[in-house]
Amino acid sequence: MSTSDRTWDVIVIGAGGSQAQAMLAASARGGDVSRWLAVDRAWRPETKATTEALGMTTTALDVLTSPQELRELLGSGRLVANLAGPYYRTGTVVLDAAIETGTDYLDICDDADVILPMFERTEAAEKAEVRALIGMGSSPGTTNVLIRAAVDYLGSAEDVDISWTVDVNDMTDAAARHFWHCFNIVDPDGTIHPAPSWEQLERKTVTFPGTVGTQEVIRLAHPEPITAPRFLPVTRCSNFGAITPIESLVVAWSLAFSVDAQRPRPDLAEVTDHAIDVFRTYRETRPATPRIGSGMQIDIHTDGNGLRFSAGADTEMAEATGVPAAAGIVLLLDGQTPNAGVFSPETLVPADFFTALRKVSRGGGGLELHRLVNGEQTERIRIRDLLSQTAATPA
Repeated sequence: MSTSDRTWDVIVIGAGGSQAQAMLAASARGGDVSRWLAVDRAWRPETKATTEALGMTTTALDVLTSPQELRELLGSGRLVANLAGPYYRTGTVVLDAAIETGTDYLDICDDADVILPMFERTEAAEKAEVRALIGMGSSPGTTNVLIRAAVDYLGSAEDVDISWTVDVNDMTDAAARHFWHCFNIVDPDGTIHPAPSWEQLERKTVTFPGTVGTQEVIRLAHPEPITAPRFLPVTRCSNFGAITPIESLVVAWSLAFSVDAQRPRPDLAEVTDHAIDVFRTYRETRPATPRIGSGMQIDIHTDGNGLRFSAGADTEMAEATGVPAAAGIVLLLDGQTPNAGVFSPETLVPADFFTALRKVSRGGGGLELHRLVNGEQTERIRIRDLLSQTAATPA
């Protein structure tokens, strides 16, 4: 289905959010964005001005309350980038509208419970010749591509173990809501579990590079444990994460447990809004401590033998998420993805992704790659050498 004659190259939903703003700035670094339309429910004046200064047109729309207007809007674009969470509310709504209008789709969906419902749209997307790339942020997103690169190199892997941390100063209201949602573990078959008690949390200790250092992380719901075994020769995938410092994790867990959607109550929405207010107040009034930054570690292995990616840096979460999304848009516009259907970043050619990432990135990042032997980190490997040996066509 040809969409080359449509008004807009890219329509960005939720364009006023912090991660979307980072994506827009990255996209403007990488090329012409004059045929981009930035959409938000309620623009802040300064954000609207910043977006228009990049050369984009802005408009206002609430995608959850205006379904017909959403479809009319998407019908005027080649690609819609949905950066409006939470995705358990917006994901299938915008994806369905994209499929109906024959518009390619991208999001940064990090809510595990909506991943399987989105994959259920695969046949409809294929019939409509729509390419839908979901979870194209940092984690999920870059993590998935790194797993693909490692598996291409190794041939297969029994286990993938993902660990990450986020600095409390990066926890916007939207990020806090998502983090709380992650306490509801989602099984591969879609079963959703209640938030565990503090004693029931599965914990482990991970040492990240740089300023992040050694941190305790807990098992959380995320898309990668569902998508990695779906698209790659991987048997199991786990996800552990945390907010640093540890006191912030305790505060976040206690509020998440108190407003767990799996223990419904009539006033849940109102109580959750109040809990967000409490967390925001905590974040803004807590005693100042040195910024820790964000950390990531991915072990791809069989019986402890394989590869380990690791990073630890002062990169803000919005930048870490927005820039890979901009790279994903480059790949979709250039046709460097599977032809049609709903797919996650494991299907991208790693070398193509990192080429696109260089077009939109400020540079840096501090990603390291080491060989893993009997569970221990050993010799360092150049990432360019790994990428040179990965597959040359999409999975």
